[in-house]
Amino acid sequence: ILQGKEQLVPQLYAHMKAFCVKLNLFKTQLRNFNVVHFPTLSEIRTAYPQANLSPKKGKYVSVITCLETEFRQHFQDFPVIEKEIKLFVTPFLVDAEEVEDNLQLELIEIQCDDSLKNQHQQLSLPDLFGSTYICKQTFSLLTLNKSRMRTKITDSHLHDVLRISTTKFTPDLPAILRSKAQHHCSH
Repeated sequence: ILQGKEQLVPQLYAHMKAFCVKLNLFKTQLRNFNVVHFPTLSEIRTAYPQANLSPKKGKYVSVITCLETEFRQHFQDFPVIEKEIKLFVTPFLVDAEEVEDNLQLELIEIQCDDSLKNQHQQLSLPDLFGSTYICKQTFSLLTLNKSRMRTKITDSHLHDVLRISTTKFTPDLPAILRSKAQHHCSH
């Protein structure tokens, strides 16, 4: 989920926040021994209703707590830029008084422009800004195609290879072949 085509920072951050909220939910539910989101544990509880699973409850909560702590440490920079992410994603919903002083007047101008508001509603973020995935994909293809084994590839040919490899379009090969078919036999 954290990598792939058309994944921008706001979507990644949303996935990360959702994951942390889910972990917190799991901890709370396990403390109360609500196993609705743990089908295997639910099966064990159903199959062995007399079994005392309470000692395991603390272990499960501890594992989830460790996972949550490690995850938050790994992605600790994102909460710091949360306001900027919200401004980027929903500039028409952000209160101008809550953004940095040097952005307030520009934000007000943007928010009062109905044509910009309509355009923003009609376009998705990847349509506006692309994604880091395409950059990584292109760089990988570039290094693969410009390796020591393929040093004779021309810049023009490399450009063509990269363009074909990174496009979203799927060629209609049968139609292309039909249009290029010879209309007479070769000698």
